[in-house]
Amino acid sequence: MWINAWTYMRVDPQQRWWNFEWNYKDSIRNQMNLPKKVIIKDDTLREGEETPGTYFTIEQKIEIAKILEEIGIPEIEVGYAAGIKEHFDTFKALKKEGIKMKLSSHARLYAQDIKKEVDEIIASEADQINFLLVPDPVLNSKNAVFDRIKEGIEYAKSQGAYVAFGSGRVVPRYWKKFCQLALDAGVDRIVVYDGNGCALPIAFKDNVMFTKEIVKDIPIEVHTHNDLGLAVATTLAGVEGGAEIVDVVFNGLGDRAGNAATEEVIMALEILYGINLDLKLEKILEVSQLIEKFSKTPLQAHKAIVGKNCFIHESDLHVEQILIGNWMTWELYKPHVVGQTRKLIFGATTLQDRAIKAKLAKMGLNPTENHLGLIRKRIQDKIKSQDYISEEELENIARKIVR
Repeated sequence: MWINAWTYMRVDPQQRWWNFEWNYKDSIRNQMNLPKKVIIKDDTLREGEETPGTYFTIEQKIEIAKILEEIGIPEIEVGYAAGIKEHFDTFKALKKEGIKMKLSSHARLYAQDIKKEVDEIIASEADQINFLLVPDPVLNSKNAVFDRIKEGIEYAKSQGAYVAFGSGRVVPRYWKKFCQLALDAGVDRIVVYDGNGCALPIAFKDNVMFTKEIVKDIPIEVHTHNDLGLAVATTLAGVEGGAEIVDVVFNGLGDRAGNAATEEVIMALEILYGINLDLKLEKILEVSQLIEKFSKTPLQAHKAIVGKNCFIHESDLHVEQILIGNWMTWELYKPHVVGQTRKLIFGATTLQDRAIKAKLAKMGLNPTENHLGLIRKRIQDKIKSQDYISEEELENIARKIVR
């Protein structure tokens, strides 16, 4: 769709969003090794609960799981079935409630009795065991690590489990050995972690591509943290490297600075990469608000996708363009796509007449310059005490002045 002589946008067939043409340059797309399908694995029940001060009851976890399943999320990470009794009970409760999503449990390769760890997870009815190799010299010696990878995965596979193995911050020569050990033991999935937010997105992409060369057709999952505000970018870089599963958390919750936000990764994959995730996008805000309520962690007003400011316009030119129907000038996607609504307000940055004239034109009013001056004065007087006025307030002011 040509906007003018120099701007071209790729518009979604359903008119939900548009895409920057540069995203589709061959020189850009040829650098990507995008998978045919991406699976969203939501980690809100486990990582979200690691947010300082957050605790989800089992009843709340069931409610969160149900709405995640309703929007089409295929997998969730529930917790540590072998390490925390309430997590074990949560797995049981979710199965009893008829949750069909794949339920994953973390497993500790450094556990004193790895077989007992696996047995407890299987008893919880978890669908997947995620072995995490923590890169900590206190927990793991080099030689013990090799034995633990082999022992843990082989035993879990002998018990019929679906098994994932992963780690992060591992130098290439050892990561290759770890992956090969896991493959030889029968692993079903490899997880590439950035548990400290320490990787450049391009370096993380390279890590995933390096892993792909080793594991071939074994699916790769990525898990990132937001210590430098790059978790979403790093997760997307992992997908560009070929990762098929993204481990994400609604509202970007998690320990320290949190994790890659589920809603941001979903919308970026849909809009920027053109990957259809087959999800009910219109329920994203509802899910976010439920998790905000249960986590007792307020969202930033300007939080991407789900923040209350996402579709509030005040700037003069912005408001004018929205009013005359040019939403693509200042919005990437329509608010209803994620369950949001648009709101126009008039304040200190809306006093250059363009927005006011556009609003009055929609009302069928034809103001003089004197009328506009009086309206501006009324707005200025109002915002001294209330910061801005609503569309409805402007309509009332205008009708009293323009007759």
